[in-house]
This record gives sequence, C-alpha cells and structure tokens, in this order.
Amino acid sequence: MKPAALFEDQGYALKFGVFSSAEIERMRAQVEQQFTLDASNGLTHPVMKTDACYAKGDLLSKEHLRSILLDERILSMARDLLQTPDIAYFGDSTYQIGTGARGFHRDAVDRTFGKGLDWEPGYNILRMGIYLQDHKVYSGGLKIKVSSHRNKSGKSVFLDTEMGDVAAWSLKTLHSGNAVRIKGLKGISIDASSIENRIPRFLKKDQQKQRMSLFMTFGVKGKFVDHYIQDYMLKRPDVLDNLQCSAYNDQVRGLCKAKGVELIEPLKWQS
Repeated sequence: MKPAALFEDQGYALKFGVFSSAEIERMRAQVEQQFTLDASNGLTHPVMKTDACYAKGDLLSKEHLRSILLDERILSMARDLLQTPDIAYFGDSTYQIGTGARGFHRDAVDRTFGKGLDWEPGYNILRMGIYLQDHKVYSGGLKIKVSSHRNKSGKSVFLDTEMGDVAAWSLKTLHSGNAVRIKGLKGISIDASSIENRIPRFLKKDQQKQRMSLFMTFGVKGKFVDHYIQDYMLKRPDVLDNLQCSAYNDQVRGLCKAKGVELIEPLKWQS
C-alpha cells in the first residue's frame, strides 16, 4: 500500500531514515543553540507538572530551526501524504526538551468523535514529528491508536522511531507522547495515563538520552485550515501568545515562497 493510502487508512505514517545520524546530532546541537537564545530572550517555559521545557514562537521564527521546518524532505513527505503540491503552513510548530505529559488525545478542533466540521469528508491537516533520539527500544516515543481518525478508538501501537525517522499523523488521530516501555514486555502499551504515570522506575525502559523533539503542522488551504485557525489558534490564549512571539520578516516569507509553501499568518486574520 502506498504511503498516502496507508496514511488515509491508518491515520499515521512513518518514514524511515529521512535524516542521517550526523544530521540528527546536528539538529540536537541546533535545538540547544536555539534554547539558549530563547532563554536569553525570556521565551522559554516549563511544561506544567513535567520536566519538559518549550519556547514561545514557532519554528519558522527560530533562526537555528527554520531550516528543519523547510527541509525539502519534510515538505515532500507532507505533500505526498496530503496528495497535493499545494501545502500551507500557518504558524503551528514547536520544539520541546525533556519528558512531557502523557495521555491519548486528538489535536483537531473538534475532538469528540463524529461531531463537528472536522469530521466531514476530506480532512487534510497533519502533524509531523522528528524525535532526535531512538524510541524503537527506549521510552519517550509516540503511541497511536490505529485508524482512530475514522473510528472512536483503535488498537494502540508504539511508533518504533529510530533517529532519522519522521512520523506524521492526522490531527484527528488519537495519540499519546512520552510513552513508557516496560522492561521485558516489548510492544505492551499501558494506555491509561493515570497508570502509565505510576509505573515504578525499575520497571521502565530508560530513555536513550535527553528527549528532544520537533513538531510541525501542514495542511491544504480551505475550510479545515480556516476552522483550525479561527476556532483554535486565535481563540486559545496560550496558542495566541505563541503566535504573538512568532515574528517573520520578508526574508523568511521569501524562503517559504521559494519552497512552494503558502504561508498563512493567523494574526493578520484578526479584526
């Protein structure tokens, strides 16, 4: 089955070996550089009740990280899965250092199965994740409920990402980050976060190294992207705050144009 058909059927896709190990190590250095810069500008914040940190402002606004967002391999994968050359980016991306919260959830505006505009046919927004460490055998990766973008739930599976792989999922797909792997029980997923969070340390598989991850969202211009911007990005205070810290100049806009990515700037939609 072709990647786009598999994505449509299962609600997620995994592309192996997109980046080399050397490139991943360079990305880790870029994340560290950007975090130092963001901290000096007062943009870094802890994630509540976790040991993770993030920075305000999207990846396109980050001088050390925008090249990853606009890497042709990322854009090509987004185009292939969305089945169009005409992809749009609308300021929804971030990076994170450390282990964040767990719990299955959807990222779409309408998160109750079958209710709302997002559940109309043709939904075309996806999120992509690059994990800068191994999660094939180590904890800290992503779990997906297969085909939950078309069903109320689904079978829970680990995305066995290795360094250099890129994951993508529909914003309607149920997923949970920072997954715990249990020693001696490969592939066994504890889906209830209340239980997963209480698994004793001696039973957990360690993480390979400090967790670093980057996330970016692409879509196709139209009603679903409009809905996401108007009814999520511009209405949720923390997302709006993040947008206000995402400054683009004409050079950055030109980079998007040169890459064939339509840049939508949500703050320009405000009256």
